[in-house]
Amino acid sequence: MKIKYLSILFFILCLSKGAAQAILFDEFYFEMPIAEAKQILKKNQKVLTNIAFGAKTAYAVRKKSLVKEDDILISLNLWSKNNLTLKQAEKYLIDARAHFEANKYKTVYAQENWSKPLLVKKNLPCIRFVDPDKKTVVEVDPRGQGSVFNIFVTYYNYDWFLKKARGEK
Repeated sequence: MKIKYLSILFFILCLSKGAAQAILFDEFYFEMPIAEAKQILKKNQKVLTNIAFGAKTAYAVRKKSLVKEDDILISLNLWSKNNLTLKQAEKYLIDARAHFEANKYKTVYAQENWSKPLLVKKNLPCIRFVDPDKKTVVEVDPRGQGSVFNIFVTYYNYDWFLKKARGEK
């Protein structure tokens, strides 16, 4: 009886620990050990290199996607799987916004020309979203030059992001 009670208590503790973690994306959570994040990336490599945020879009999580500080995961970067033309980059931006808004994310910031990579101000985020529970901030940014572009989607923990923005971190 005592073993059964301890097993149930252990299970509840594990669940509460997992529920307390802010999910960044998929199985990745804020402040997870970077070694664990690398294992998830390795284990789910096929799925994590073909992610869609809209019709006919493909993004990938790569080794350099895992952003760490003191050996813990602080953010996650995904980027378009292939190099894009200017027209494709514009479509990716429009599709990403539609995808996040359809999933109840609120647009909290967007540059005036957010869907035009050549007109986006480089020193500001292009477009930023917050999930309905205010646990995750997502930024979508185009990068490129000439005729080659990529679209980056970055996930942050909401509380960490606010502290960083206020200069508290």
